[in-house]
Amino acid sequence: MSIAELIATTRERNITEAWNRVLDSADGRLVVWSILERCSLFRQTHWGNDLDGFRAGQRDIGLIVLNERVFPHDVQTFPNMQMEHAALMERIERAAEQEAEKENPDE
Repeated sequence: MSIAELIATTRERNITEAWNRVLDSADGRLVVWSILERCSLFRQTHWGNDLDGFRAGQRDIGLIVLNERVFPHDVQTFPNMQMEHAALMERIERAAEQEAEKENPDE
């Protein structure tokens, strides 16, 4: 193995290990989920305007993250991310409703 190949292999192993640590934690999965959301992965990218190409590029990055890092990590990683996000949104909505009730008890 050449030095360049050894360097590339070692670097890829280090990156994979770092991704594994990120995806092994709920906080890490939340961060990755937020990046995927920002990459327009869960919404339409074509709106018929000048930003269509930009959003399509963002989506491509999100798909790379999903296909090269999230899916290979573990078969349950993405479903876990979906369930964790749904649970988080339920907690946030419940807290917002409780806060609104405190501020407006008559409504």
